Amino acid sequence: MIHSLLLALLLTSPLEAPQKQVETVQDELRRALNEYHYGNYQSAIVQLRGLIYPMRLNTDGQFIEARKYLAFSYYLTDQHDLVGDEFAKLLYLSPDYELDPFEVPPPIIEIFERVRRELKPQLDVIREQKREAEFKRRQGGLTIRTVERTLVEQSQVATLLPFGTGQFQNGDVGRGVALLVTELALLGINIGSHLYARSHDNYSASDRSLLESLTLIQYASLALFGVTWSVGVFEARLHFIPAYSKPPRITETSLEGRLGGSLRLQMNF
Repeated sequence: MIHSLLLALLLTSPLEAPQKQVETVQDELRRALNEYHYGNYQSAIVQLRGLIYPMRLNTDGQFIEARKYLAFSYYLTDQHDLVGDEFAKLLYLSPDYELDPFEVPPPIIEIFERVRRELKPQLDVIREQKREAEFKRRQGGLTIRTVERTLVEQSQVATLLPFGTGQFQNGDVGRGVALLVTELALLGINIGSHLYARSHDNYSASDRSLLESLTLIQYASLALFGVTWSVGVFEARLHFIPAYSKPPRITETSLEGRLGGSLRLQMNF
């Protein structure tokens, strides 16, 4: 009889299934940072990239934490060419951000500060814009200022091209012109010596030494061209700027005029 009553109660009162909690973006970020602190850097990279590409973070603090630890994870997995890109995007949001020297190894801080130096012109513009926005907010003015910023990401392909292409992209016009002139001169010497030698196909014994000199000049100028190209590629990649900000487009809208028009309209009624 007791067993029958218990069976009836179980059938009439089914247990409610526990509701599954929905994981928030903050929970995903916390889990990714835990992977980093546990030493699972590759797993941290996958999870942090899932939060950033596409952007799913909600606050500046989340954005900074994700970019910072993604850069750290890249460094610790020997993907050093990706570290600077993440630091640059962090600094575009917070130009005065500082890494804690008691927590971050000196080599990473050195990369971070190098990126800050390279982006100084763009970061100065962003700082000024932030100061003006804060000033307007404190003044409580009736003018709305809209600042449209365009961030241009640069390709690393240009750093592999000759004739100072990478230097011109990085904004280093002086080195770019020097490499352009040097490589064009060496290329001209190479082609000129080759064509001059070809014009002496039927040469006499007295011309042999001249042709040997021309051949030597041809190969030497080609070798120097290759060396100069390599130096240009190395220098361009060393000072590569992943992105730059175009001059901002600023528009101002006066609320005072709008409010005055509204008041006049109400008075006419």
